[in-house]
Amino acid sequence: MRTFVLFATTLVCVVASVMGSAVFQSGAYDNVVVSIKDSVSAENCKTIINNVEAAFTGGSKSLHEALGGKAYFRSVTVMLPLNWPDHCVGHLRVITSSQGETPDVHIGLPHPVHGDALWTQQSQGCGRPGDAIFASYRLFQEPRDLSKELTKQWSKYRYGVFDEVGYVGDAVYPSCYASETSRSDVNGCSDKPISQTRICDSINTTSLVHPEAKTSLMFSTASQVTKFCDASSHDRYAPTKQNALCGRRSIMEVINVHPDFTKGVNLFANQNLTPTFIFKKEMLTRYVVVIEDTKDMMERESWSFLRLAIRKWAVHDLPANTEVGLVSTNDSSANRLHDLSRLHTSDARDQVASNIPYSTGDSRLPACLACALKEAIQMLETRASLLGPASSVIVVIAPGTSAYTPDLVKQVGEAKGKNIRIATVTYPMLKRSKSLDWMADKTGGISFTVTENRYNMALSYLSTYFKLTNVMRNIMETYYQGNKGDLPIEIHRRELTDDGRTVVTGSFVLEDNMGEPAKFTVYTHNTENPLIKAITLTSPSQRVYSTRSDSLLSLKMLSVPAVINETGTWTYHIERFQGSPQPHYVQVMAKPLWKNLPVVNARAWTSGTTNPLAIYAEVKRGNFPVLGAKVEVFVTRPGLNGSNSHREKFDLLDTGSGDPDLMKGDGIYSRYFNPMIGGPGIYTFEITVSDSSSNAYTWQNSLPRNIEKNPINIESHCCGSFMTSPSVEQLNPFQRIIAPLSVTYTSEDLSSSINVGRVGDLRADIIKPDLKARLTWTSPDMGGNSVARYEIRYSQSLRSLLNDFDSAPVWTHGSPLPLAPGSETAFSMDMNKMPELLDQSLFVAVKGYDRVESGSVPGPISNWVRVFVPSPPPPPSLTTHSSVSSADPSWTAADQNIIPSITRDIGMNYDLVVPIAGVLMLLSLLLLMYCVFCVMKRSRKPEKQSPKQEKPLNVSVIPNGNGGALNISSPINAIKTELESHFEPCLIDTSDSKKRYSVAQYGPALTNELIYNHQQQQQQQSSQTAMQVQQSSSSSSPSAAAAAATSAPIVVPQPVLQSTSQHHHPHHHNHRSSAAQSPEPQKKSGSVPVQVPSMPLHQAMVDYVWQQRANPFAVAAAAAAAYSAGGGLPCWLPKLDLDPHHHHHHGALVNRSAVAAAAADYSSAFRPVYPVTVAAAAAAAAVAAAAADDDDDNNDDEEDDGGGGGRVTECGADDDEDGEIDIETCPDEKDT
Repeated sequence: MRTFVLFATTLVCVVASVMGSAVFQSGAYDNVVVSIKDSVSAENCKTIINNVEAAFTGGSKSLHEALGGKAYFRSVTVMLPLNWPDHCVGHLRVITSSQGETPDVHIGLPHPVHGDALWTQQSQGCGRPGDAIFASYRLFQEPRDLSKELTKQWSKYRYGVFDEVGYVGDAVYPSCYASETSRSDVNGCSDKPISQTRICDSINTTSLVHPEAKTSLMFSTASQVTKFCDASSHDRYAPTKQNALCGRRSIMEVINVHPDFTKGVNLFANQNLTPTFIFKKEMLTRYVVVIEDTKDMMERESWSFLRLAIRKWAVHDLPANTEVGLVSTNDSSANRLHDLSRLHTSDARDQVASNIPYSTGDSRLPACLACALKEAIQMLETRASLLGPASSVIVVIAPGTSAYTPDLVKQVGEAKGKNIRIATVTYPMLKRSKSLDWMADKTGGISFTVTENRYNMALSYLSTYFKLTNVMRNIMETYYQGNKGDLPIEIHRRELTDDGRTVVTGSFVLEDNMGEPAKFTVYTHNTENPLIKAITLTSPSQRVYSTRSDSLLSLKMLSVPAVINETGTWTYHIERFQGSPQPHYVQVMAKPLWKNLPVVNARAWTSGTTNPLAIYAEVKRGNFPVLGAKVEVFVTRPGLNGSNSHREKFDLLDTGSGDPDLMKGDGIYSRYFNPMIGGPGIYTFEITVSDSSSNAYTWQNSLPRNIEKNPINIESHCCGSFMTSPSVEQLNPFQRIIAPLSVTYTSEDLSSSINVGRVGDLRADIIKPDLKARLTWTSPDMGGNSVARYEIRYSQSLRSLLNDFDSAPVWTHGSPLPLAPGSETAFSMDMNKMPELLDQSLFVAVKGYDRVESGSVPGPISNWVRVFVPSPPPPPSLTTHSSVSSADPSWTAADQNIIPSITRDIGMNYDLVVPIAGVLMLLSLLLLMYCVFCVMKRSRKPEKQSPKQEKPLNVSVIPNGNGGALNISSPINAIKTELESHFEPCLIDTSDSKKRYSVAQYGPALTNELIYNHQQQQQQQSSQTAMQVQQSSSSSSPSAAAAAATSAPIVVPQPVLQSTSQHHHPHHHNHRSSAAQSPEPQKKSGSVPVQVPSMPLHQAMVDYVWQQRANPFAVAAAAAAAYSAGGGLPCWLPKLDLDPHHHHHHGALVNRSAVAAAAADYSSAFRPVYPVTVAAAAAAAAVAAAAADDDDDNNDDEEDDGGGGGRVTECGADDDEDGEIDIETCPDEKDT
């Protein structure tokens, strides 16, 4: 019969969230731990230590007063960085080795959001402990009173209470809110009235506290405030975080029911409230490993797997600052197999593993774990008396314990009293009535469950061994004493199974700040024949490693001796034998290049409750949250004989919805778990974190050092329902595997119902034109289930809604759509269906149900929102009133006196207001007269004629085979290289080739002008056409009449202005067109012409040609549009090469109808942006249509010469009759 215990020190990748080391006894807190990080320089170490002592001395007195004498700080332990010299604490003080204390307060670099202020990270709900208190080292570089702020943060951290103050820009916890009696109340709690302010963007709570107020420290730490709000002074209806998360209970109501005070507290007068200070450093970890040595430990290969796992752990994983001892236990006694010894040599490491027996004992009775614990405690105590204290851990590996074990309970209590943690591994399966988890819970340790997975009657799956080795490594990471940057991190893991492929390809990313020593290993079941033909590893620079190493094959590991130090993507190819019965596992480990370099780390923990059970995971790079990560949870519950009877998968979320996730953007992801489907048993949660396909990001790494250059900021205005994000950067792809969590469910745990699934971020927006109130919220997590239905209720009384929600009216006009947890949900309350609710202040709240049928258990009431939808305004009346009507219920009488009250507050004298107003009016009148004079003077100036000469232009548009699409260079670029002299007229900014000018502001004026010109042109056209027809008739020349009709100005038909785009196919026809300048418009009664600047119009054409450069017809339409708009051809058109691939091709044909359709398309596309160009494009369409009418008259000519014939004359003509469109630029005229 054997029993054995193994002793060692470990490395930590924190897996479970454990409450700090502080212990409350006899009305005082002992062993409050303050950890100063390695990133803090030792330059001002004495000053920092002195100010830390002053802060906790003052905080002890402040806490004692705030709690009515219930508690104070009696002893504080300060953990110093390893690189700080001993003289930092003075010559009269001694620095000892840490005993593995968990820090309550962390002092490090400034925080990008909280600055230098004290702040508490809280991930769990009301009454649950916080994660830790954080502070900047700059806070302690000078003497300052931090006593009340420390009391405030300690209360959050220890008792699970929350702020009673609002946050600027937070819709859930606003800085000001509209209550039943006021439109703007400051959000807070006090025993005296809080001064109100109409400026809520930046609130100084200290200035708003009443001079005689005593509460609440959660609202303000002003000098006169010393206590927290209780039931008598608490405002239960303010939208504070405390009310939302604690069921509207006051701070003291929550504190009074905390376990620290439920048993009663003895209050002593004249007590010494000054704490004592102890200084330590993390130096050494001692392990004693206790192993049950009975037949129950033998399940196929489970015992041999255990021996190999402990060998790998002791020989290869544990760091040098570790001591290990070994104890075995049978049904009657414990046996010391190996005394505690330091792992300073390879022989010392081998001795630990070599003392484990090759087979188990013969007894099948439960082992005497109490005997083993007693032996382990004695070994640790003896070692500490000889060599000093250390972090002491007992690792217990057994298949469970009996239901009633008073001796074992006693020994667990002994371990807890001596600051010894117990880490448990329930292995190879649960064969007793209870798992070992309770021992870990009692002592602040961690617990795991590894279940042997059967392959056949004789063999176990390799997964059993792989999980066991990782659990032992997780224990080492958790209890490591030193900088966690010394430890390797698992950056990749993959299981390879027989899926028919002989070659498996995979990849992993070596991130920035990561590198050597890094290892690539493959786990195999068969050490004699690993069933692997070849392994190839390729670096980002394409260096190939294909050599295998069998040095670790005895531990079922193959490795590739590669230098893994290149940042980027590494790929591997593994050639396996087909039909391999066992899986292979790929694992990659890497270390940070330096200790304090920020790398992505993750940890997970549970709420510690089973009904409901919340799972949390924290993902950070250094101290900064990682946002947008994918956190997957794989759940398994073993069945009988090692089979997996239940599996499921879900994602953790960072929504900030309040239940269970408290804050969005803090890097903490959470969800509830529902065991109803799986039933009773031991559940294992394996959590994998990844970059979510490169969607993860975090704050920039340079932020803390930049903050250190700024003045110290000790006030934190963060955070409510979300944490603001400063400058961010995308993360490289990554993968992290968190140590598994184990939770045991009994039938009793599943019998009770739970009340979770609160909507915690309800928001309201008013859509006045539609008479609707739009509600939005995050779909709640109904205890691991999705919401099935919602219930929306409203009331004109906030108190009635919150105190008697079920009696409030239900909104029956529609219901929200239930979505999966974490989804954004929206619903509109349409007041058109209930007009009687218009102009009424309504308070609205929501409840979610996990089942559709009536009688299902609802979630808690959501946060409330105020809804006020005003009636539509009445039609405008002819008479105007200078006074403000008080009939509008949304504008109270108090609001009408806002301006007078402001003037009274600032001491404004009305005797001064009138003269000042008169002077301003006189100056305005003088300025107006000057502007009128300038306009009249400019209008008298004669127009200047442009000295430019006519320039011939020949444009060839040649459609290609793909439907007329041409690839041409940007006209902007063409101008930049060939037409530098034309930049100014085209309004192209040479300093920025991408700059664009909008003419949308001229739209209405230009449109009216074009319509006016249209009316003028119609009259002129009628008269000119009549004269020309008469002259033609007298000369009896049909060709001359046609020419005269063609050369007449083309007007814009009104319906063309409404043309829409149509799809068209180009056809090759001759098109000769020209547009005449519009004549100077004549004024008519009721119509005033508007001066229209044409330069922005030209720029609009440039924009259009650039965007539509692939469509030659659109370019032609733009040119025609610009010409017909009255501004001349754009200056870039003469040099524009529409088809660079056909420089010497002549005789191109342009389909007139295609040009017209392109103009219409141009009109439709640019209607919202350039209204004036719509009319211009319509003119182009009219030009094309009029020219198309000439086709019938010249059809015979077109058939003979391939497109000649037809003549459009104004400033240009088809003089050479070569079948191309000859467009000559007219002399530039003044743009109008």
